[in-house]
Amino acid sequence: MVIKSVSYLSLILGLVLPVTASLANVPSLVKNSVNSPIEISLKFPPAPNGEGPVSTAGGGTRGGTCRKGNTKMTALVPSKKTLTVSPNPTFFVYIPQSQPTSTGEFSLVDIDQKNNLVYKTMIQLPTQPSIVPIALPKTVALKVGTQYKWQVSIVCEIPGRSESDDNTTDFGEDVIAIYIQRNELTTQLKKELEQTKDLLKQAEIYARENIWQDTLMSVAQLRNSQQQEWKNLLNSIKIEQPIIEAPFALKATMSNSGN
Repeated sequence: MVIKSVSYLSLILGLVLPVTASLANVPSLVKNSVNSPIEISLKFPPAPNGEGPVSTAGGGTRGGTCRKGNTKMTALVPSKKTLTVSPNPTFFVYIPQSQPTSTGEFSLVDIDQKNNLVYKTMIQLPTQPSIVPIALPKTVALKVGTQYKWQVSIVCEIPGRSESDDNTTDFGEDVIAIYIQRNELTTQLKKELEQTKDLLKQAEIYARENIWQDTLMSVAQLRNSQQQEWKNLLNSIKIEQPIIEAPFALKATMSNSGN
């Protein structure tokens, strides 16, 4: 009887132990609570060869620069040409500390209408190096299929640049210009976006479709809670580290708005 019992026990253990061992090799599922943000290591598709972020090095500096320091005014874009599906996108520009006499201006022109001026307004320049969001007002809507050029320029007086006359005043100007086109949402893309309220997931969808401006606008809203995703996105388009870490401008950025 003892031998028989041992045989039964060996049989049972032989059946159970392999199952136990196999279950031990199965990785445990990580439960994502309702309030936990998703992490997708957001990246934007690479720009065409030879293209990249647009700064005053590519946009232009006339007469002299208005900035203080080495980091140039830079548009947060992957290349000189971008897409949006928003009628009223927000543009993001890194503006370094500038000369005290500096003034800033934003303008938007319709390329398809012989550079017809659509919108122009003054920018309240930040007192420290900052990322300045520039939102188009609801009264200015981009038309589907139309190409536009938006431009930021900073002009300033640069006193005492002449060696012969310390009272001589020269003028400097820093300029960047970006092209943007508004496309219409396809039925499939609209359906995908409506199926999720998560801004990071929406950003991933926009990025997949090469729609830069809406990708950036979505992630910008999450910068405080998803700082790594903000860094991942801007690193993927080769934005310099000091710009990635720069704060958003605290004060209102626009003044004296008008067409």
